[in-house]
Amino acid sequence: MFIRKVIVFALLCFCPSAFAELTTDQKVADFTQLAALYARNYGPYEAKKDYFAFDLFNVKPWLDQVRASKTDLEFYDICVKYVAGLRDSHDEFTIRSSYEPYLPIGVDVYDGKVLIDGIDRKLLPASSYPFRVGDELVSLDGKSMQDWIKELDPYTVNGASNAVSRARLAANLAVDRYQAWWPTSPLSLGNRTSTTLVVKRQSGDTETYTVAWQLYGTPVLGEGPIPGFSANFMQSRRPKPTGTIARSKGDVEDSLDTNPWALGTLPPADVAPEVIPEYLAAQRLLTVALPLATENGGLGPFGSPSPVFNPPAGFTLRLGSRSSDFFVSGTFPVGARKLGYIRIPTMSPSNTSSAYAQFVAEMVYMQANTDGLVVDVMANGGGSGCYAQNLAGALIPHTFRGLSYQVRATQFWIAVFGSSLANAKVNGAPEYIQLFYAAYLQQVQQAFSENRGMTGSLPVCGASFDTSPPQDSSGNMLAYTKPILVLTDNFTLSAAELFTMMLQDEGRATVFGTVTDGGGGNVNSYNAGAYSEGLTRVTQSLITRKVPVAVPGFPALNYYDGVGIYPDIQADYMTRGNLMSGGASFVSAFSSAITGLIDKQ
Repeated sequence: MFIRKVIVFALLCFCPSAFAELTTDQKVADFTQLAALYARNYGPYEAKKDYFAFDLFNVKPWLDQVRASKTDLEFYDICVKYVAGLRDSHDEFTIRSSYEPYLPIGVDVYDGKVLIDGIDRKLLPASSYPFRVGDELVSLDGKSMQDWIKELDPYTVNGASNAVSRARLAANLAVDRYQAWWPTSPLSLGNRTSTTLVVKRQSGDTETYTVAWQLYGTPVLGEGPIPGFSANFMQSRRPKPTGTIARSKGDVEDSLDTNPWALGTLPPADVAPEVIPEYLAAQRLLTVALPLATENGGLGPFGSPSPVFNPPAGFTLRLGSRSSDFFVSGTFPVGARKLGYIRIPTMSPSNTSSAYAQFVAEMVYMQANTDGLVVDVMANGGGSGCYAQNLAGALIPHTFRGLSYQVRATQFWIAVFGSSLANAKVNGAPEYIQLFYAAYLQQVQQAFSENRGMTGSLPVCGASFDTSPPQDSSGNMLAYTKPILVLTDNFTLSAAELFTMMLQDEGRATVFGTVTDGGGGNVNSYNAGAYSEGLTRVTQSLITRKVPVAVPGFPALNYYDGVGIYPDIQADYMTRGNLMSGGASFVSAFSSAITGLIDKQ
């Protein structure tokens, strides 16, 4: 959805030659370091080579491009495209820039077309810019939006595993040119302060408009010192607004306060942060793959508490109105059935223990008061794998296979698990923690000594593959036992995919929606070049499934990285009809699907 931006700084003249440039030797050294980071640490290497025909070890063509590059921005662009070749949503090369030229509109891909789904009417008054939500953006500066999508495909950070994700993010990047992800974006503007839009109205008329670029931050035009730059640039982008624009009919594009769920914009849950024992740091490093600040302009943000669609008719809200609520939940009738609904916006809540307790309590209520449950993980960008496993356990009323990884064997992990095991013993950690670290240390040492890339599958959240549903103090099982429908889209990512995978693999839920993104495994961040000051994130492991699963275009695989979780019932929210109606047909379809599951009992 579209969000309003705040103009902080504008620079209208771009003069790359005024900035110092890296030497060829420096660029070669930094690219070689980048490639070496992936050669040593990247877990899914064999999978990407076998099924996606990308060999990250084949660096000669890339080094040839590096040597031929004339500017630092061109060099950065080569680094971005090299990592983008992995088609991995957890892996990207980014530069340290806060610069972001954007247009005051939001766009997304609906029915295969780029439609406007948000307009800032303070900057684009209807009297001068009468186009509306639902109109098609045909072209920008004389280039069709389909051509923009093809050109910007390599820069689609956080959605690279899924072609639909890439198309949606690329369409938005054309109107929101965040330089950290698209290094040459300042050059795409030149000295222009405005752009020409061709819009096809819903009446069929085609109209042309001139719209001014809004500029935020300072562009990087060459390597060199950038005074006042924050190393936490991904977490310090432009200030976020106090509300969002809902995708529903009417003039909602004129307001930032329209929210059909009546949730407002909830602050972070006011629960004290968890205190994590030092000896658990290694496990947390292994299991948490936090997404970046992923509101790529008009798309996002991941983790929004509000569902993308309007509430079903007769919906009664339970969770979601208080700052201490981690979820949005409630009930709604369909015929004689009473259905439950809960949205899990993120797998990285401010306090996982408190969030899990709230989720279990809500499942106890739903068990007693509903005939079936709809669980919404659309646009959930992931977070903690063990938290996702715990939530899944509250929906699976039997022992099931928990989170498991194949880990890239490196000296890094030998040191991490060795020191963590020693720390756990000294501090009297529970036996299962000591067994966990000892098993991982032995497996990584063995794979390392045999020069194997990966270990076998290993349990992550405990010493055993098996995990059990929650129980009360009397030993009564608290998991939900009735039919479940899980809502997914192509921005269901990482730990949210793990959650969906567990429910699907256990035959516990029917997945409804579109193929998820395909980002699996834990991630570590690295400085990628002493000279160029780039940053990169590397996937170090592969999440493994209970049994191999075959999906269109692939043989049976025991992982979902680069593949995604395929829904049992295909249903795409991204249609103009859903945009204009607040998802009326989507809501109707999933309501029918869950009642159908109930009727089949």
